[in-house]
Amino acid sequence: MNGWTIALVGAGGAIGALARYGVGRLVVRAGQKAVWGTLAVNLIGTFAAGMFFGMHLGARSPVVYAFAVPGLLGGLTTYSTLNVQKAQLAREGRGKLLLRYASATYVGGWACAATGAALGTLLFT
Repeated sequence: MNGWTIALVGAGGAIGALARYGVGRLVVRAGQKAVWGTLAVNLIGTFAAGMFFGMHLGARSPVVYAFAVPGLLGGLTTYSTLNVQKAQLAREGRGKLLLRYASATYVGGWACAATGAALGTLLFT
């Protein structure tokens, strides 16, 4: 990986992280729980990553893939925030919401990745 590619991953990561933060702030300002913003960016990012996988973007354009997937989508999606929010829900005794959130994240994430991969394959191969 050359310096240009590393810079693109970093730039994409910064943009993705700022977008994730912005979505979280919008969701909270709208009076909703922060978990719904995290869920939204994780599912959208997983769908997009699946689509790029399905269209073989890594083989077609490794530099664009580096910017988009580990960079932009890596910054947008978040494993750490997801797990802190699950711990917080558990601490607050919000078991039903915790179960819904975890289920939506993992089942929904798999479904988004699979759907994105299928769509990417259909449209770009």
